[in-house]
Amino acid sequence: MEQVDSITLKAKKTMEKIHDSRKIKLNIFLSCVVIAVLVLLSATPAVADYNYDGVPFTDQLDGVKQGNVKGSAYVDGGHGIGPSPYSQSFNIPEGNVTWAKLYVGVWGGSEVKTGRVEVTFNSEELDVQDLEGDADTNSNSNVYCSGHGVYWIVYDVKENQATGPVDAVVTTSGTIDGRVYGVVLVAVIKEEDGTDVPEVQYWINEGNVNLHGQGWSGEHGTNDEAVAEFDGTVDVDEFVAARLTVVYLTGTPGLKDYLYFNDEKLCDGDNCDDIANSKQSFDIKTFDVIDYIEEDSNKIKFELGDEDYVHPVLAVLTLHTEEEGDSDLTVSNVAVPILYTGRSNTISATIENIGEDPAYGFQSALYANNKIVSTASISSLTAGKNKTIDFTWKPDCEGEHVLWVYADHNDKKAELCEINNNNTPLTVNVIDFTPPEIEIDQPEDGEIVGTDVITISGTIEDTSKNITVLVNGAPVILSGKKWSAPVSLSYGYNKIIVNAVDGANNSATEFVLVRSLVHPSGESSIPSEESKGIIDTAMTVAKVPVDKISRLFFGLGVLIIIVSIAAVYWWRKRLK
Repeated sequence: MEQVDSITLKAKKTMEKIHDSRKIKLNIFLSCVVIAVLVLLSATPAVADYNYDGVPFTDQLDGVKQGNVKGSAYVDGGHGIGPSPYSQSFNIPEGNVTWAKLYVGVWGGSEVKTGRVEVTFNSEELDVQDLEGDADTNSNSNVYCSGHGVYWIVYDVKENQATGPVDAVVTTSGTIDGRVYGVVLVAVIKEEDGTDVPEVQYWINEGNVNLHGQGWSGEHGTNDEAVAEFDGTVDVDEFVAARLTVVYLTGTPGLKDYLYFNDEKLCDGDNCDDIANSKQSFDIKTFDVIDYIEEDSNKIKFELGDEDYVHPVLAVLTLHTEEEGDSDLTVSNVAVPILYTGRSNTISATIENIGEDPAYGFQSALYANNKIVSTASISSLTAGKNKTIDFTWKPDCEGEHVLWVYADHNDKKAELCEINNNNTPLTVNVIDFTPPEIEIDQPEDGEIVGTDVITISGTIEDTSKNITVLVNGAPVILSGKKWSAPVSLSYGYNKIIVNAVDGANNSATEFVLVRSLVHPSGESSIPSEESKGIIDTAMTVAKVPVDKISRLFFGLGVLIIIVSIAAVYWWRKRLK
């Protein structure tokens, strides 16, 4: 009997060992499953440098640097969208550069196009950046991409920084559009000498938020507002000046957008409702916000308004213990190319500070015939230095015009001399090389009619008021921009030709083909089945790219979870 009990006990122990072994294996299996699922879930967001609504956040800019320095926080850049290679000059104040970043905005044209960007800064080549849009999987990248391929690229340039004149040259390549919105440099500079150096408290926020409406497809919904927060406490009694500099990409003049500091609406001169208003899709603007500073929780809010798309990408707040000193702004040179009507002409002006102290956050303006036609912002200009800025002007008529540039056109700066802010007015001649634009509203090209007389009508656009419109060689009467004329048709196909000639002898031609079914006998024929309509060969292909890798990972994840549940159920059943 004892022998039987001993055998039974050994068998029981053996079964317990097997049971324990199975438990260990089960635990190991479950641990592996959990790890696999976690790895899977963490792998999908690796496509982290592109998000349609914004990067790294969809509703705020990321605070990347803040602190105090006895010196200055330098912010400067420009100058509006232009082709590659693209150059931007900086004039950096003297001192020890303790932190510096270079920002480059690039237009990709689409989130599915790819390319590269190469930058030379201070005569040194920076790391080449691959631009892959929504396919970007580099989770440690300094490339922020949102919307339909709007890039904001960040370079740490502290190690190759210098003071004085410094140039940045941007070259793009690939299938992307490749034009550059603008280049901005932010640097924290510590002054080494002197105990009376003013202290500056600063915050630097970066990112690429895509504020947008429904868009043509409406598939992305809307993204109406974003913020930039400036954390920490402020001794409001210590600081006597405060400046906020913001940078936008893709803004459109005439479409409203708003900027608030601690719920107070900010204004750019008399403009309070269209902050991102540059014609060049790039805005860098500085505001005086000392009256709105609070002891803590200072922040700004960007509001979309009725803009289609606008990308706030940078916000820098600086507080100063000293007021601005004695600056004196003058216009030392204005370079005017050959000017044409109907085109965006670039006029360059050199603004110089001949005073004793720096000037911060002012706006210059180009006037044509006593009217402002273009503005450009300057975030800082050191005493004894100058800065060349570009204006764009699209004249609407030919002939002589009077131009001048005003350095501080809304008188924001208290200067040593207020009567030397503009250059001597220039008389320039604008040439009209732009042909008229003819639009034929009716009939449609290829239209079939059952009559032998038809009225053709349309509109004409031109910068010249002296314009002649002819239909099949016969002049027609203009009523404003509209024209019309009766045309006799022959049986079959008729080509109706519209010509326009302006006062500068620029000409344009458009035509339509019309088929008349009226025989010479006056009877109307019945068109055959194939001639009843016009074949539309236009074909629109608009498909949203599918992230096949993400879908594959998702499918694998679901499969792993299902198999895991089944395996656990089967194993537990066997253990019983």
